[in-house]
Amino acid sequence: MDSNPTQGGTTAERIERQLAGARLRVLIIGAGIAGATLGALLRRRGEPAAIIERSDGEEDGGYMLGLMPLGGRVLNGLGLAQEYEAGSLPVRFYILHDRHGQKIRRYPLAPLVDRFGSWRGIERGVLLRMLRQAAGSIEYGTVVEAIDEDAEGATATFHDGSKATFDLIVGADGIHSTTRGLILAQNEVEDFDTGWGGFVVWSTLDPQEADTYRELWSAGWGVGIYPVPGRCGIFLAGLHQELKEREAQEYGDAIEKRLPAGPFRNAVAKRDRSTPAFYWKMADCRARTWSRRRTLLLGDAAAAFLPTAGVGASAAMDSAAALADELSRADVGHMDYALQLYEKRQRRRVELAQKNSRNLARYMFVNSGPMAWARDQFMHFYSLERLMRDISRVMEGE
Repeated sequence: MDSNPTQGGTTAERIERQLAGARLRVLIIGAGIAGATLGALLRRRGEPAAIIERSDGEEDGGYMLGLMPLGGRVLNGLGLAQEYEAGSLPVRFYILHDRHGQKIRRYPLAPLVDRFGSWRGIERGVLLRMLRQAAGSIEYGTVVEAIDEDAEGATATFHDGSKATFDLIVGADGIHSTTRGLILAQNEVEDFDTGWGGFVVWSTLDPQEADTYRELWSAGWGVGIYPVPGRCGIFLAGLHQELKEREAQEYGDAIEKRLPAGPFRNAVAKRDRSTPAFYWKMADCRARTWSRRRTLLLGDAAAAFLPTAGVGASAAMDSAAALADELSRADVGHMDYALQLYEKRQRRRVELAQKNSRNLARYMFVNSGPMAWARDQFMHFYSLERLMRDISRVMEGE
């Protein structure tokens, strides 16, 4: 992964040198999964974009991802298939437990894997390093403070006061996107909040559990176990209003006492207490429009995902691939047309997958004992096809 380019000058001057002679002058704001994937794909096509990132680039794993074929297959086109396989684990089973820790159903994932491709567990940091290396130079510690656009282009004002004009500015800066706030009005964004949140902590990997995701959902709390190479991620879930006042390790101790003997208690008991926990508020958002004339939102900036279906990263990569494809045929004079084609092509797919994640949240995140009991009874008859119905439709090409 390249750090900030070595040339001196203002941010705008460095980017101008980087884009000299480019057919399309594209600025990508955010080097997360969506932005880095788009940057890598454009570079692969011989049309590299300028990429900026607010952070300093020194990110740890943060949390684990279950990368579905929808996203994993994009890595084939980047020549990263072998590196991806080496840095991830295959997911072959999903096991759902009731509020007492008893198994409700064991879902083999073979029907999906055989049809669409591998489903693998990977750390976000590992995937990011792969994608950022493929994307090339990234300007870290860089922020866009204003965007002005017209029919001729979009002008970004950077944090150092310098300005540059682009054929397209792509906001790929996540669920809390500042780009979205610069180009959309507040009423053009719809928020969805489950009222839940959770801590991601790391624990020892049980080799016998390396190909299995497990989840236990009770009334007002829950636990998920998600293996990656060398360790497993644990999600300690609960009501956001309660968790925001608690420490991760103290909450982990409280959860451990509630759990029956078995894989959940074992994993929580062996958790790593030295690594800071990642807190994930169970909320998402959806932009009512993704693009203006010369600006576009991508990934979580356009439609953020709850982690309930594990499809957010995959959807972001799929969208980046679709956008790279449309840009390969775009000309500067008709950029707005290219963006309209992209949104028509991708918006329904993304919102179907987001809908699936929201629907699963309604089953998982229940707050009363009677509701948890009713949910557990119902889930005995809930098939894998029904769990993944909308996501399967997306992978089928809808």
